[in-house]
Amino acid sequence: MKRMSFFALLAFAMLSLQLNAQRSCGAMDHLHQMMQDPTVAQNRAAIEQFTANWVSSHPNGSSRAIVTIPVVVHVLYRTTSQNISDAQIQSQIDVLNADFAKLNADAANTPSAFQSLVANVDIQFCLAQRDPSGNPTTGIIRKSTTVTSFSTNDNIKRSANGGSDAWPRDSYLNIWVGNISGGILGYAQFPGGSASTDGVVINYTAFGTNGTAAAPFNKGRTATHEVGHWLNLYHIWGDDGTGCTGSDNVSDTPNQADENYGCPSFPTVSCSNGPNGDMFMNYMDYTDDACMFMFTNGQKARMQALFATGGARAALLNSLGCQAPNVTCGTPTGLAASGITTTAGTISWSAVSGATSYNLQYKLSTASTYTTVAVTGTNFSLSGLTAGTTYNYQVQAVCASGASAYSTTASFTTLSEGGCGTPGSLASSGITASGATVSWSAVSGATSYNLQYKLSSASTFTTVSVTGTSYAFTGLAASSTYNYQVQAVCGGTTGSYAALASFTTSAASTCTDTYESNNSISAAKTIAVGTDIRALIGTAGDNDYFKFTSTSSQKYIQITLTNLPADYDVRLYRSNGSQVAISQNSGTTSETINYNNGSAGTYYVRVYGYNNAFNASSCYTLKASISSSRFRVDGTEDETLPSSKLSDFKYQIFPNPTNGQVNVELSTVDLMENASIQVTDIAGKTVFFQNIGTIESNYSNTLDLSYLENGMYFIAVLEGNQRKQVQKVLLAK
Repeated sequence: MKRMSFFALLAFAMLSLQLNAQRSCGAMDHLHQMMQDPTVAQNRAAIEQFTANWVSSHPNGSSRAIVTIPVVVHVLYRTTSQNISDAQIQSQIDVLNADFAKLNADAANTPSAFQSLVANVDIQFCLAQRDPSGNPTTGIIRKSTTVTSFSTNDNIKRSANGGSDAWPRDSYLNIWVGNISGGILGYAQFPGGSASTDGVVINYTAFGTNGTAAAPFNKGRTATHEVGHWLNLYHIWGDDGTGCTGSDNVSDTPNQADENYGCPSFPTVSCSNGPNGDMFMNYMDYTDDACMFMFTNGQKARMQALFATGGARAALLNSLGCQAPNVTCGTPTGLAASGITTTAGTISWSAVSGATSYNLQYKLSTASTYTTVAVTGTNFSLSGLTAGTTYNYQVQAVCASGASAYSTTASFTTLSEGGCGTPGSLASSGITASGATVSWSAVSGATSYNLQYKLSSASTFTTVSVTGTSYAFTGLAASSTYNYQVQAVCGGTTGSYAALASFTTSAASTCTDTYESNNSISAAKTIAVGTDIRALIGTAGDNDYFKFTSTSSQKYIQITLTNLPADYDVRLYRSNGSQVAISQNSGTTSETINYNNGSAGTYYVRVYGYNNAFNASSCYTLKASISSSRFRVDGTEDETLPSSKLSDFKYQIFPNPTNGQVNVELSTVDLMENASIQVTDIAGKTVFFQNIGTIESNYSNTLDLSYLENGMYFIAVLEGNQRKQVQKVLLAK
């Protein structure tokens, strides 16, 4: 940026109208401040050397897949007008996507002399849909601040100073929008600086294309300019004053004397760069928004270098920020009415995970429309009701990911004048696979009771009349949950139904395990091949070992583990105890091992509960098969497919869970080049990365993850930027 004397700054301050009409960017001053730190200076030197090397072999950029960068926008506002709208924010994202893809309509205004240089940068942007903790987000953070205005000292990036803390830079582009002092439209942090301040700052009057965006900076190009800096682009004139000696390190941008303001006429010649003159329409000049509309191929190459293997922003390629988490908003259950009087009652329901509020609808049972109220808790007191009247009600949960379906309609009846009490102390006893007894406390004046019951999954109740205070059910379904409620009948009136209660019948039968004790490989029980066997993981830490024999003519092996009552996994070992394969799907998903590298001999199978999962009554089904033909990935035998079409990649990690040392074993039929191992946490942040290089057939290594916090991690095998396979591992030190 061109430096100004004190007197020049004073003159500009006095001429506020002129100042507001000229672009001013603080990125280079910010860079100079950063470079006072020797570590940052070293980082910048390394990044520039890496960029130069990469650009020399990719002068027009790369043909890689489009890079999509998750964006989080921090809105810092002191006044209502500074709290810009969602629509204004989205308009800025739209401009970035058009400008970086050469889809902006005004690109057609590029002079013919420069048309061949205009680049589609192959970079796109999205408002983040997943936050660093893996939760749904809009990608917008709004914070009220007492700070009148922010400068280029990065306080806008710190909650302690009235700003907003950055999200992880390896997963997001942080953009802060607020009131920036000193006539600065914005500034950016070049790659190589502190992670806690990494991102872009934009004045709220120069952001997007509507709302508070003010001409001549109301076409979103301030953000395009500053994101260019964030992606390692310098000002097009090289920030050398008017010396014609500066450089932006891009070969296809003409040398020019200094910055251009407003909307110059073509050609504007400086530094003897005629006949075409300055490329003033480049996003990295200082012209008005309406007069800048291009990046060049050389600028594209500098930006793309950041995302090459080893590049300063390559970690963003693995961000999950643009992918909405698979989170749905649950439907409220456990609806109940209590405290029923002639004119009032309280409705309650069970909390839904992730819900921020609830919508309660209620109406007279004879009415056609509901009254809706928003509730922040899990209960609401109704008043002004009519005596002796039935009301219907239902509840909907509201989460960040959206609203749930409404619950099943429930009802209650207000007391008639004179009233009838509500039964209490509902209890269940004598529960079997097909029966149970429910009981309740007596209501004064009651002559009988109405008992309603249903399967918890059903939508309608069955009602029976009971003269006592208990009832014995028969003919129920095993392993099923039933809901029930009771209403007192007092002469010609009825009371309110009691709050809903429930019980669960026991299992119909238990599994008999004939293979115990087989808790070690030395105690493994022999099983017949090609035969389903049923066994039990009956306690936490239980292991079941089995053995079988393959032959030289039937050396291909398949192990299937099905009908899982809990999260079970399976491993296959050779006769010497060395592990050769593992299957560890999540939950009760069936497990399959296809081992096509076997030989004649004895093999051992181990079945165990992941993280000590077990079920004391339900069996799993195990089958060991051998064949003269290879097993395909879909589990069938294959006698005709050529080897190039077979499953050519095997990947296993163990032990799992681990205390920090994780063994990684790979085998591949085809040559793998540029292979690497990547470990990410549940937020998608890369916590470990290791280049392997070329794998010809087999690879094994032990990763030391003991320095990480306990929790779930994901270990991926990559070939270039392509993920070959990912497995989860639980770190429990």
